[in-house]
Amino acid sequence: MTPMIVRGVPRSLQKDAWWMAADSQTGVGRSEAVTPRPWWILVLLVAVVDVLALRTALGLGFVIAILSVGAATHWALRETVSTRRALVAWAVLGVSVIPAIDLVQFLSFVISIAGLLFFAGILSGPRWVRAAIRIPFWGAAQSLRDVRAAELRGPSKSLVLDWLLPVGIGAVFLMLLVFANPLVETWFTQFNYDNVPSFDRAIMWVIVAALIWPMLRLAQMNLHKQLATAPIKHTSVAYVNKRSVLRALIVFNVIFAVQSLLDIGYLWGGVRLPDGMNYATYAHRGAYPLMVTALLAGGFALVAQPWLDGRFMRGLLLVWVAQTVLLVVSSILRLDLYVDVYGMTHLRFAAFVWMSVVALGLIVLVIQIVQRQSTRWMLIRAFGIGAFAVYICSLVNVTGYVARHHLTVGPLDEYYVCSLDGAAMVEIARHADGMCDVFAQHLDAPQGLRDWGFRNARLRRSLALTKSEPNL
Repeated sequence: MTPMIVRGVPRSLQKDAWWMAADSQTGVGRSEAVTPRPWWILVLLVAVVDVLALRTALGLGFVIAILSVGAATHWALRETVSTRRALVAWAVLGVSVIPAIDLVQFLSFVISIAGLLFFAGILSGPRWVRAAIRIPFWGAAQSLRDVRAAELRGPSKSLVLDWLLPVGIGAVFLMLLVFANPLVETWFTQFNYDNVPSFDRAIMWVIVAALIWPMLRLAQMNLHKQLATAPIKHTSVAYVNKRSVLRALIVFNVIFAVQSLLDIGYLWGGVRLPDGMNYATYAHRGAYPLMVTALLAGGFALVAQPWLDGRFMRGLLLVWVAQTVLLVVSSILRLDLYVDVYGMTHLRFAAFVWMSVVALGLIVLVIQIVQRQSTRWMLIRAFGIGAFAVYICSLVNVTGYVARHHLTVGPLDEYYVCSLDGAAMVEIARHADGMCDVFAQHLDAPQGLRDWGFRNARLRRSLALTKSEPNL
């Protein structure tokens, strides 16, 4: 349908008669300003989050709130999402909330939010990683555009004047009757004000609404738009060129070879340490600095690849990365020796995981160099290894593992074990019942379904079974 243009029509009539130019089938001529916006869904979601997450301890209610936001996001994109894409998105969201079903903690909270972003990115289009990363930033811009475009319709002056007299004088009469009638005054004094929204709670409503609103406006954000980027040119400068990279690889290989020989001799070969130094001191001094060295080495290996010239330089880089892998393995052994002397802690457990992730990332780097893959190929797989490690750790009761290590492997630090939270109670009851009676350790029972967690329920059941077992 070709729109007809009539010259000389007054501007006011053009604005008032926009519907005459609109095609009822295609929507041509309709203004963006009249596009319906799901305000009522936003209000409903804020109420759901308030009831399930803001007014109680985080538990299963938080998971239901995340799934509710996901359902509203799917509804907002229902006309453009295929069944296959929707199934993939819901599978991703379902996997991401499993750690929160087990226990809502920092890791599971972050994984659930990240899963919701990826869920929205998958629903919005094919380039779902790009879309998920853009949602927080482009969503804020979209919210500002919607606020500016919103029409503020307030009460008319006549309506305010019509209600001013009855409300104002009625409030005076109400106060007088309260003071005059002890029964009414008792009702007011005994009224439960706990459910009356406080200022802090109202602020949280605004924050939750600002976070949820972009999820309902994904179709308007154009998240998959390709931004114009200038091509990357690897230009040689005075201190970074083929010659400097070649000399750097030779120097770095020599330095790492010396360190590797020392570690092989003292840690693996049983060479006697100098007087006044034990293995714990030697291990502690080197574990974390060597990890920083390995990270810097991996970064340099990525940066130096554009200047590699020939098999010789590529071979030097491979040898150096292999030595870096050996350096990480040495760091893991150093940390293990230190734990044997001073015991396991949360930080040392996290260090073991981090070192293992770095070692696997360096192995991926070796594969990337050998197969001549792109840097993006390597970074995606390294990120995947790190994300998988974080996901698995969120399902592990680290506190219970640390307590069990102290009680079964040693050395035992009674004060440290007894200062752990209730997640260690089952291991303490199994291996050293009565050791921490003076400490106020307890497992909180959920007040309802909203703050229920699978791990807490499992620990309370295991603790009850352990306490009921006869001492053999």
